Amino acid sequence: MSKIRNLRDFVRSIILEHSDDTHRCFDGSLVPIESETCYDDVCARIEDATEIRNSCPKRSDAREHYNGVLKVLRRKHRKAKKFMDGMNI
Repeated sequence: MSKIRNLRDFVRSIILEHSDDTHRCFDGSLVPIESETCYDDVCARIEDATEIRNSCPKRSDAREHYNGVLKVLRRKHRKAKKFMDGMNI
């Protein structure tokens, strides 16, 4: 039974790696975007990136970079939030 479970875990990890709907957490693990783990990680990253962006001088390359990063993170946040809201119904 453990060989079957290991095979299932391996196949699941391969599918997640090649899926566009995955998120890599700070710890390096891949999780589906529609998961609580993703939502929590994205929230923490948004908070961190916002603090760094706010410390950058206005109209600097670094500030523009973090604005782009925040745009992508907020998109993931909206997608993960839809899932979280659906769980609370």
